[in-house]
Amino acid sequence: MNGRIRAKRSALILGFVAGAGILILAYGVMCLAIGAGVDDALEKARGRFSENDTDGLVAMMNSSDIPLKDRNLAVWALGQLGDTRATASLEMLLTGKPCDHASAVCQRGLKKAIRQCRGGVNISSWAWKPFVL
Repeated sequence: MNGRIRAKRSALILGFVAGAGILILAYGVMCLAIGAGVDDALEKARGRFSENDTDGLVAMMNSSDIPLKDRNLAVWALGQLGDTRATASLEMLLTGKPCDHASAVCQRGLKKAIRQCRGGVNISSWAWKPFVL
């Protein structure tokens, strides 16, 4: 093999390794951001409700005294936690109508959270769950 081909091969391998490293780093940052978001939702629920993590988030999601933004955050966090105990409460908020973000919890977010609570794949929870719960 001549020197030019060897150099191209080395550059290609280095490029693949660097690309894989960047993807792994981005995945790690994403996992940390999701974990921080779930932790934020749990802190808001704990500050307002005295129940355990899932029950506190369910109470936050159902409370009309909580801003809609935080209720949607609770729905998202419940989906990330994937706790089957939340499924029935999430399903009760489904209307079957298009989202009305001005006055109701996001229907698309509810469907995604329900799917996660029914055992949907969560490719990031292994990385942040031990540090949040």
